[in-house]
Amino acid sequence: MDDLVRALIDTDDRSSSPLRSALFGTTDPESIARTLGDLVAESLAPVAAVEFLRFGVGLVLGATLEDARAVVVKVHRLNVTPDRLAAVQRVQQRLADEGLPAPRPLVEPLRLESGIVTVEELLPGETVEGRRPSARDAIAAGLAAVIEVASRIDPIPAVGPGSLTPSVDDPLWGEPHDLRFDFEATSDGAEWIDELADEARHELARAVLPEVIAHLDWRVENLGFAGHEITAIYDWDSVGFAPEAAAVGHAAAQFSTDWRIGYATLPSIAEMRSFVRDYERHRGTPFDPPERAVLDAANLLLCAYGARCQHSDRTLFPELSGPPASGWERLLLERQLHSLR
Repeated sequence: MDDLVRALIDTDDRSSSPLRSALFGTTDPESIARTLGDLVAESLAPVAAVEFLRFGVGLVLGATLEDARAVVVKVHRLNVTPDRLAAVQRVQQRLADEGLPAPRPLVEPLRLESGIVTVEELLPGETVEGRRPSARDAIAAGLAAVIEVASRIDPIPAVGPGSLTPSVDDPLWGEPHDLRFDFEATSDGAEWIDELADEARHELARAVLPEVIAHLDWRVENLGFAGHEITAIYDWDSVGFAPEAAAVGHAAAQFSTDWRIGYATLPSIAEMRSFVRDYERHRGTPFDPPERAVLDAANLLLCAYGARCQHSDRTLFPELSGPPASGWERLLLERQLHSLR
């Protein structure tokens, strides 16, 4: 328990306070540690050591248990349902059965008062530099394999839609993925970002393509490696339905990113194009013009969303935003001039 309390204290900062309160009804490290520790002990075994602990979309805890198992515990906000997370677990289990490096779920989704908990095995994997051509090719091949194997699951798990094809009848930006972002309070100066995002979602709305099950946060930070081989896939609550071309356009915008390092890991336009070519080679066929239009729009929309998040940080948490005209904002400015079609 002391190890867990220390980890919570070490990760305590003002940007994570809203999430702590939303998940646990408190920001007190000892209270949060007690809630987490009791839940894991009752479901599996007591926590012996904390391997890592992070706050982002939710809380992610890597731990070694007293029975020597290595696990990942994730506490999700109530903007997802147990049924959706259970469907995602069925995808994980099937991919693992097919030999892909998907961690097997260890318990069904568990309800907390203010969140939902999932627990899965912790697969080992090393970090690589995602912009290296060999890593880029492996990342593209991995996404193609996930989509191909998931397409054979019958019956199709109800994982729900991704956020890649937002309706033009809804507000432009739904709830941000991280509670630290506030798009309404930081709208001044972001008009150019919103205009580009709106253009992209109208392009997506015009397309009619079949949807597949895909991992929609497919990037190097969510993968573990041994040499050039992917040995672990993380962040499974990002699984959802989307057109294959949209999933690839989305991944092309972020495949190399590792937010533990920062904006320097974002890909260039040329690297995005290379990622798409790598994916097409592993897919076995190139995307046709309608698919290319969807791929390009999804890519532009993801770049706009990233820029919108960065703009929010610049206002609310300037220490997190990077220098002006850097990161997502720089990339979006370049995307205005260069298409991926």
